[in-house]
Amino acid sequence: MLSQKPSSCNFVFILLIRINTVSLMKIPQQYLPVMPYLILNKASDFLEFSKTVLGAKEQLIVPGKNNSVMHGEIRIQDAVVMFAQANDTWHQKTCGMFLFIEKIDDVFNLAIQKGSKILKNPGQEEYGYTAGFEDPFGNQWWIAEPLRE
Repeated sequence: MLSQKPSSCNFVFILLIRINTVSLMKIPQQYLPVMPYLILNKASDFLEFSKTVLGAKEQLIVPGKNNSVMHGEIRIQDAVVMFAQANDTWHQKTCGMFLFIEKIDDVFNLAIQKGSKILKNPGQEEYGYTAGFEDPFGNQWWIAEPLRE
C-alpha cells in the first residue's frame, strides 16, 4: 500500500461582498466560488497530462520564462483548476481532488500508463464506482462515476 503524505491545497476564494446592498465584486462567469490553485514543479507537463487523462480544456495559459506556465487555468467539465510553475518564491503545493467522471476504468488505466501511482484500484463502493491515483506531479485524484437512477 502506498503511504499517504499530507496534501496541502491552495484555493482561490472569490467572495461576493455586499455593503449596503452594493456589490463590490461579481464572480466572473467562467469561475466558481472555490477553485484549487496548484503550484507545480512541472506545470507544463501537468497541463498535457490533464488534457490527455482527464479531458481538461485550456481556459487560460499565461506563459512564463523558459516555456513555463506563469498562470494556467484548465476546465474539467464545469470545474476550474488553476496552476502555476513553482519557483524560488512559490514552492510546490499539490492537492487532493474528487472528480465525478465517466469511464473510470479508462481514465484510471490511462493515468497509470502516464506515470501515476495507484491509490485505490477501481471498485464499487456505496457511493458509486470509484478509483484513486496520484499523478506524476503529486496531486491525488479520487474519481467516481455518478450513481445512476
